[in-house]
Amino acid sequence: MRILDYLTESSILFLKETHKNQILTTMTGKATECGYVSSEKAFTTAILEREAIMSTGIGLQVAIPHAKLDSIKEFFLLAAVLENDVPWDSLDKKPVRLVFMIGGPSDRQSDYLMILSKITLVIKNPERRKALMAAKTPQAVLDAFADL
Repeated sequence: MRILDYLTESSILFLKETHKNQILTTMTGKATECGYVSSEKAFTTAILEREAIMSTGIGLQVAIPHAKLDSIKEFFLLAAVLENDVPWDSLDKKPVRLVFMIGGPSDRQSDYLMILSKITLVIKNPERRKALMAAKTPQAVLDAFADL
């Protein structure tokens, strides 16, 4: 399993939004546009409900919102590079600049954990994280995950 099996040029966004819920809504709309989810409303609700339980801002200026629904047949990943620092109630209290949204079926926890671990490998590497934050093209984002 490689991250590039889930992340494509069409699933990478560069966003100017300045509020967490705007970003999440834009990303769930993109998930629908890409055909990853059949119900934008159900997926958006699941993402926002998960965020209300506990912030998905994991630190290092990264958030990983996620939701698993029975109606989603395969895992997918969206990446967003934010133009501005966005408050996210992160664990380290720092604003977010990178958002990785994961969606997938509710009965495949091990696949979810594999995707999460690959993302974590990249963002814990300071050089890769800086390259992602500075990325201006989808290919630059993909390059950060090329060998994972």
